[in-house]
Amino acid sequence: MARYYKKSYKNYEEDDGDKFIVGVVIFFIICLVLAYNAGTSTFLATLASEVALIVLVIVGIKALKKSKENARKAKVENILNAIQKAGLEEYINNFISRFGLGQEKDKNVWTRRNYKISWNRINDLKDFLSQKEIDFSSAEICILLANYIDKKEFDLTVNSIGATTNSFSKLSGSDFEHLLYRLYETIGYSVLSNGKTGDQGGDLIATKNQERILIQAKCYKDWSVGNSAVQEAVAARNHYDCNKAMVITTSVFTKEATELAKTNKVELIPKELLQKMLLDNLKESWS
Repeated sequence: MARYYKKSYKNYEEDDGDKFIVGVVIFFIICLVLAYNAGTSTFLATLASEVALIVLVIVGIKALKKSKENARKAKVENILNAIQKAGLEEYINNFISRFGLGQEKDKNVWTRRNYKISWNRINDLKDFLSQKEIDFSSAEICILLANYIDKKEFDLTVNSIGATTNSFSKLSGSDFEHLLYRLYETIGYSVLSNGKTGDQGGDLIATKNQERILIQAKCYKDWSVGNSAVQEAVAARNHYDCNKAMVITTSVFTKEATELAKTNKVELIPKELLQKMLLDNLKESWS
């Protein structure tokens, strides 16, 4: 069964059903006041009938809301199941990473959390899925993308909370990315994670004002970071349309990597500098 996120199809907004109930109650109160002025017997009869009507209205509205909720939930699950059966989950995640990180200049965009995707790209995705015999409307495409984005961010949040150690040596690669995610959010950047697959060499993208940084994370324990990490950062900087590239490590950089980074204007942050940044901004001591 596909995982279901309520926010996939509906943002938090005022409930029209509840507003209607409030309106009905106010109307009945007015009727009771008028009946009371007309006499005791009229008032009691009106009170009994209006209480019964209020109960029926509330029960009916709640039942209707539940029915609509179940219908929406079934719709989301059908959309996700169609993608899963077609084996396109990785494709959708790659689509989000490639086109949802704010690198495109189109102002006509669909937004979800920190992600922004051009409507032209969404239409391209719609046409691609149609070729796979999956005919989704534009609204259904948005439901699909929203669900995958929410899941991605939910997993990131849970994994970040789970990383409790203050020793670099105990961190996995994904744990290290989550740590950097927290660090740059604290500094004031809007941070997006590219995920594990199809990241084109870039792990995180941090944006603030006109600065857009491609961050390559290297959680090494027993060896230095060489030229390949710098080359990956340069390629990913161009791929994701960033104006800055950075490699951050829990280790040190080779002399060759330092020279190559200087030539290609890639900023290198070794373990010692990273420790200071974590202490200054997160108030956490790492060794």
